[in-house]
Amino acid sequence: MRIWIIAASIFLVLAVAWLALAVESGTFIPDDARYAVKPGEFTPDAWASQKKLIDLGGTKLAYIDIGEGEPVILLHGCPFSIYEWHEVAPLLARHFRVIAPDLLGLGDTPVRLDDDYRLPQDVKMVTALMDKLGIRSARFIGHDHGGAVLQLLMQYAPERIDMAILTNVEAYDQWPSKPETEDLHLITNPVTSPLIFAALHSRWVQRDLYSIAVVDKATLSDEMLDAFATEHLATALRWQRLRRFLGWQMDPANNHLTLEAVPAMRRFTKPVLLIWGEKDTNFGPKIAKRLARDIPGTKGIVWMTHSAHLPMLEEPQAYANEAYRFFAFDNISTNASPTLVQGHPTAAGPYPN
Repeated sequence: MRIWIIAASIFLVLAVAWLALAVESGTFIPDDARYAVKPGEFTPDAWASQKKLIDLGGTKLAYIDIGEGEPVILLHGCPFSIYEWHEVAPLLARHFRVIAPDLLGLGDTPVRLDDDYRLPQDVKMVTALMDKLGIRSARFIGHDHGGAVLQLLMQYAPERIDMAILTNVEAYDQWPSKPETEDLHLITNPVTSPLIFAALHSRWVQRDLYSIAVVDKATLSDEMLDAFATEHLATALRWQRLRRFLGWQMDPANNHLTLEAVPAMRRFTKPVLLIWGEKDTNFGPKIAKRLARDIPGTKGIVWMTHSAHLPMLEEPQAYANEAYRFFAFDNISTNASPTLVQGHPTAAGPYPN
């Protein structure tokens, strides 16, 4: 009898603890019209002081707009924000007008819990932003989820793209990747989600989780981890936004869209460069080579040999060098692969003044 009493007591304590975490993480908040991220609610990271809001006809978008010259639009990955460009964007802004939006369901773009954060909505958002800013067409860089958006732009609005760089992108039906799928299930599952929410407040857990994206864990500075984590952990509503976003990441109907875009990509002849973290275990070299063969405008592949999923943060100077050379001169590094089958390391020279 005592054993049953002890077991029941332990179960009760655990149930109460889980319930408290569930309330704190917003598990019982319904998907309704309340704001998950309110307008002007900016994450305190390196871009907070330069981030602005723009009205796109009833919806608002958080973005940065720096530098002068021909426009370059940067589309970030998941579960990141425009913070991932904080090293590269200022370098490119020496020569171009650099615009980077927070994609729907990520970063600080205002969304409601019942909004649609799927890829077609990001395509509409990007073209609406260009129209609002008076930009007919632009050079683009797409990373990860932003790269998927860019592939759909190749399908539905190729005239808006002058040149494109793809970096470790979601492509074909190869996403989400196997290494990240387990984490996505833990975050979206209503039973385990409160536990992950609590665990992610630990710096050790943050570093372990995001280490999948880098070669060297030392790249993950405290500032970087704060920027990555805070956008999702600052409020219970933000956490529920992430769960909703990641649920769509695992929806076959959503992630099949990049496979459906392939026929249009095979007709895309404008200049394309792949700058790829060679050691990425999420979206590795095989995907880069397949994209290079499928997109006829591809000039080559630049392998970032000391990078995994985030070469713009692991090798920002070299990344900016290659992007500048391509966008400014329609040229690729002599060390890049013109064959589209095998690539070679990029030369990390000084950034041009």
